Amino acid sequence: MRELITARLNEMRGSEDKSLLKEVLEEVFLALYDETERKYAALEQRIRDELPRIHAPFAIHTTVLPRGQIDAGHPYLSPMLPEESVAPELSANAIITALHDKEQATLETVFVEADYLKCLRLTRERPIFDGSLYAGAQRYDFKFRLEPAGRYNALIEKLCAVFLRNGAPWTTAPGAYTSKFFDVRPAEIAGLPPSGAKIRDIELDFGAYKDAIRRGLVPVWNIDKHRARGDDYPKPARDKINYEFRFDTRGLGADNGYLADYDGARILSVRREGGDIIAVSPESKSPAWDLYRLRPRRDRRVDEYPLPVLSNVRGDAFATRLLAAGGAHIATRAELKRVLGSFEVSEYVALADLRFTGANFAGETYDMNPFIRDEIRDPAHRKSLVLVFKAKNKDFFLNRDIVSFLVSELQRTYPEYNCVGSLL
Repeated sequence: MRELITARLNEMRGSEDKSLLKEVLEEVFLALYDETERKYAALEQRIRDELPRIHAPFAIHTTVLPRGQIDAGHPYLSPMLPEESVAPELSANAIITALHDKEQATLETVFVEADYLKCLRLTRERPIFDGSLYAGAQRYDFKFRLEPAGRYNALIEKLCAVFLRNGAPWTTAPGAYTSKFFDVRPAEIAGLPPSGAKIRDIELDFGAYKDAIRRGLVPVWNIDKHRARGDDYPKPARDKINYEFRFDTRGLGADNGYLADYDGARILSVRREGGDIIAVSPESKSPAWDLYRLRPRRDRRVDEYPLPVLSNVRGDAFATRLLAAGGAHIATRAELKRVLGSFEVSEYVALADLRFTGANFAGETYDMNPFIRDEIRDPAHRKSLVLVFKAKNKDFFLNRDIVSFLVSELQRTYPEYNCVGSLL
């Protein structure tokens, strides 16, 4: 509107008329226009605020950090497995016992900084590598393999179950990093060190993969676990049979998301009221349960990350809030593109094309929700929806993993198709 008025004023030739009209517009019409715009913006914000950001308190952020850089006081990042913040001490005893019992001893966990297809080849081919360990003054040569460290994805699977038990909306966890951790496991040792000897050093030759191997990295996320116990003075529940125990979360931060893991405890249900977690139990004594705390991202100026922090955060658009509240989706290409573009990680890739093909098309991606099974639809009769992406940085090793995240989330939105992805 301002541009239109300026253009019309510039078309006027009479300077006196132009000056008079400018004064009238400035004092009346533009002031009215500004007030109208302000009220429209306030109305839009009020409508937006009536639709809460359902997913916001439960966003998941993840990256990797060198073990020496892990900070116990970090505002939002913690190791996925707290015990991994300290390097494990290896002894010959543990390795000898594991080999005799035909168990898989883990010497070390490494991160493979490589494209998904290269990691997939490593998993399938299971090549043998050469290594040496030093115990005392002796050197012992051995062979080893790299096995996927599945414990991190097992944590995500358990987290999904906790989400569902709490009635919280599940969004695919950003598992790009967790699928690239591999355990170093000895396959054959030429001679064994004496029992009780401490291993002072390990040399590993990763052959063709040596340029991609990163040692000493630990996966971290914005989730930590706390042991919770309700107050000692329960209130009768609404059914007048069970008891309600209240746990105050303000000491842990009221602006965090909280999920109660009460598997094994005698708790029937859990709900949140303001800053309190209320557990309903048939027991008259306060039960104890684990509380997952999901912290919002708060980067400090001094924080440096060797690799980007990835998340499943959605942009705060009105359409995103509306569809999250209503749970309905429109089956159009425009809506599909909007769903993909609503995630922060879409800054790395862009949808270039989509097409339908036979049900057996594999693509170049993997499912980040393998623990969510569709037991209603027959996969043999589903068409494949192939989504072709273009990477903004073709050399970024996480491109296919980010595409896998987007396709996995789209699979939950459109379960009638077998969704797969590929990169140009």
